[in-house]
Amino acid sequence: CARRRKQPRGRLFGVTGGNCVRATKPVKVTKTREICRESTQRSRGKMLFAYFVLLLICCSWAYEGYGFRMTGHVTPVGMGMNLLWLGLWIWKVFYRYELILRRDELEIVTIGLWRQSHYIVDLTQTESFARKYRHDFFRRTRIGHYIHRYNMADENPTRILAFREGKGLAAVIFCCSDEFLRELVRLMPDKYLEF
Repeated sequence: CARRRKQPRGRLFGVTGGNCVRATKPVKVTKTREICRESTQRSRGKMLFAYFVLLLICCSWAYEGYGFRMTGHVTPVGMGMNLLWLGLWIWKVFYRYELILRRDELEIVTIGLWRQSHYIVDLTQTESFARKYRHDFFRRTRIGHYIHRYNMADENPTRILAFREGKGLAAVIFCCSDEFLRELVRLMPDKYLEF
């Protein structure tokens, strides 16, 4: 027979954004209904290329190990570059993303390395979004910073959504299918840039 644990009085905790906060009343989370949900879909060809790049990174590590064995000291630049390339590979290939579209928000869940984080874009603050991210076009705009939430091995095209953040503009770059994009267009047809 399991013992019942006593609940402490006057201590109700709610989870908001991954942080526990002390509350005097029960916390009620209200989310609008999901319209569409989609996860990263890796393509075989892009994953083969990603594994080839990982093999090159491993060869670079082996070269650094050989250099250490021959000379007896580690080259800081070589180790730093190896750590940088491995970190970029993990961030751009290993991490997965889940997109959740609601009537008034786009939630992007980042999943990888024993952690999960959420990034929410308020769709009422949307300036525009495009079918395809064009580096040459969007670099000439007044977008203050870019939020990268996509997997390089994803088979879906890369999209961009620009929105007002504070006094400036920000943009989130993500990958999604044409069906997901159609739902976004249905929600905000006047904000869609078709090029």
